[in-house]
Amino acid sequence: MKRVLLCAALIAWSGLASAVVYKWTDAQGKVQYGDMPPIGVHAEVVDLPGSRGSSRAAPAPTDAHSAAAQPAKPATPDDGAKKAVDDDVAQTRNKQCADAQDRYKKLIEGRKLYKAGADGERQYLSSEEIDAERVNAKRDVDSICNSTT
Repeated sequence: MKRVLLCAALIAWSGLASAVVYKWTDAQGKVQYGDMPPIGVHAEVVDLPGSRGSSRAAPAPTDAHSAAAQPAKPATPDDGAKKAVDDDVAQTRNKQCADAQDRYKKLIEGRKLYKAGADGERQYLSSEEIDAERVNAKRDVDSICNSTT
């Protein structure tokens, strides 16, 4: 009976212990995994079995009034392809914007920031380096999230 209770407790606890795992490619081209991606590296969230889902960027809402105000054009076969491409571009731009905002937020909220060294060891950034990274991250947010092309 004790074994059954122990197994049930371990199974319940394992669901609570799940965490976010990031995946990125390092400078040598090797795929790396970890709970915190290095600063300045594009990392994606890995969907693990049994996880509650990941925070994906939602597509931008469309404005129904502006679509209704435009005159209707005859549909051509290329309109569907163009709309699909436009939707893909919008989704990619939203994801890039969310990634840039997340990086900026981590740089603003972080106290001891580091980057991965050549051997994988942590190299802590000085105050000047952190400030420069913050400025670059803010520029990235402004250019990616506010661009129209």
